[in-house]
Amino acid sequence: MQFFSDTIFTILSRENAMKKSQLLIYGCAILLFAAFFTTVPTGCATTGSGRRSMTGVSRYFDKDVNTVWDAVVQAVEGTPVDIRDKEKGFLRTNWVVGRSTTKTSGLLLEGTWQERYRLHVRIAGIGDKSYVSINAQREEKPPGGSAAYRWNRVESDGTLEQDFLKKLETILGSS
Repeated sequence: MQFFSDTIFTILSRENAMKKSQLLIYGCAILLFAAFFTTVPTGCATTGSGRRSMTGVSRYFDKDVNTVWDAVVQAVEGTPVDIRDKEKGFLRTNWVVGRSTTKTSGLLLEGTWQERYRLHVRIAGIGDKSYVSINAQREEKPPGGSAAYRWNRVESDGTLEQDFLKKLETILGSS
């Protein structure tokens, strides 16, 4: 009788251990599944607003690539340039740092947010025309706290890109 009760106890212990390990595996799978489907749709560094319209940040010009390249170089005059590659048709400025005119920390703290941007300009020749696209990379950081030590990426509203295109049009219109 003792043999049967020991055997039954051993079998039940093994079944419980197997059930516990199966529950642990299923629990881990559910956690991974939940983690995956909560992070994938939101993305890593995106705002979730979808693709941006390129009409305000790009334009065709009835000029050859060399003329447009020279106009781009003239338009960024006074701004330090990080990358200038005429063969690839790519120019990137260094960061331009300033204070925010729209964000403050309030009346008591009297702090101002810092903002910075840099421009990525791409030029492509298409026959006797040139295509120029501009992308402004913008970042900001608050005046205090632990967040004051790191820059946070913010989506460009297109104003910097449009201003640069207007400046480029003015230069190309006078040449």
